[in-house]
Amino acid sequence: MLATAWLGGTGLICAAMTPCMRLYAHLGQRLAAADGVAGPYAEWIDTYGEAHFEDLTARLEALLDEHARDTAEVRWAHRRALQLEVGFFDAAASRG
Repeated sequence: MLATAWLGGTGLICAAMTPCMRLYAHLGQRLAAADGVAGPYAEWIDTYGEAHFEDLTARLEALLDEHARDTAEVRWAHRRALQLEVGFFDAAASRG
C-alpha cells in the first residue's frame, strides 16, 4: 500500500484501497445490524458500520471510476488488495 501510494497515481491508489474499504463497510454494516453487539469489537463495528463510513467508501469507489483506467496495473493493484484481505482472514481463521 505504501509503495502504491508513493509511486502510483490517484486511480492506482483508489484501486488498491477499494477492496478493503468495501469489505469493512459491508462487515461493519452486517455486524451492526446484529442484536446485542458488544465486547472487544464493538468500537470496530461502530466505526465501520456507520453511514459515514459507507459514504466514504462510496466516494472512494466514485474516485476509482473517475481516475482509474482499465489497465493491467490497476487490475493487478485491485486483485492484490483482494488477495491480501483474503490472506488476512484466512490467517485469522487458522489461528482460531
